[in-house]
Amino acid sequence: MRQAVAGAGTDEVAGRSDAELTDAVRQGDATAYAVLYERHLLAARRAAGSLTATPAEREDLVAEAFVRLLRVLRAGGGPSEEFRPYLITTMRNVLISWRRRDAAVSVVADVPEVAPTTGPETVVAGRMHAALAADAFACLPERWRLVLWRTEIEGEAPAKVARSLGMTPNGVAALAYRAREGLRQAYLDQHLPSEVPRGCRGMVTELAGWVRDRYAPQKMRRIGDHVQACPECQEIAEGLRRLNQELSS
Repeated sequence: MRQAVAGAGTDEVAGRSDAELTDAVRQGDATAYAVLYERHLLAARRAAGSLTATPAEREDLVAEAFVRLLRVLRAGGGPSEEFRPYLITTMRNVLISWRRRDAAVSVVADVPEVAPTTGPETVVAGRMHAALAADAFACLPERWRLVLWRTEIEGEAPAKVARSLGMTPNGVAALAYRAREGLRQAYLDQHLPSEVPRGCRGMVTELAGWVRDRYAPQKMRRIGDHVQACPECQEIAEGLRRLNQELSS
C-alpha cells in the first residue's frame, strides 16, 4: 500500500471529493486510491487504537481493511459517499473475523523452537503457478509478508520472530495463521477471470473465501444461492474448488 502512495499523483486528483475518488477507483485509477489512503490513514490508525491492544495488530488491521476495501471498489461495490465510515466498519468486520479464526488456533505459551513444516504455499511455489503465487504474496499486507517470509522461508521460530517484532509468541502464531490463510485466498483470487457479468462482479470477488468456507453461515448461504443460480459463477467456483483441493493436498 505504501508503494502505491509513494506515487500518488497530482493536485487535481488530491482535490477531488471522496465520492469522486471512489468512482475513479472503480474505473481502475490506482492513484485515486492512494489519495484516499493518505487522506484517511490517520483516522484509521486512531480507530484501530480503540479496537486493538498492540501496535502490531493495529497496523495489520489498518492494512487489511484498506486492502479489502480496494477489492470491493475494484469489483464495483463499496461506498458512494462516505468513505471513512465504510472503512471503519470494514475494520470492525475484519477484527471480528480475526477473533473467530484466532479462537480456532491452538497455541501454547512456550512455542517449540522448531522450524515450521512445509506448507501448501511451498508446494504451489514449486509448480508451474509460481508466478501467480508470487503475485498473491505481493498482494498481502506488509506485516503478513514479513511473518510468512521469516517463519516459512527463513525457518525462524515464532519465539524469535516475536522478540524482534515486539509481539508474544502466541501473537506471532495467530498472525502467521491469518497470513497463511490470506495467501491461500490471494492465490485463488489470482485465478479469477478479468471479465465477468456486471451483476456478478461483487460476488466473484467473494468466491475464494466461499470456496475456503471462511464466511459466516448467512453469507455462505447467500453466495451459495447465487452460485447455484448463475452458470458463469458455477464455472468459476468449480475451478477455484479444484485449485483449493490442490492447496490442501
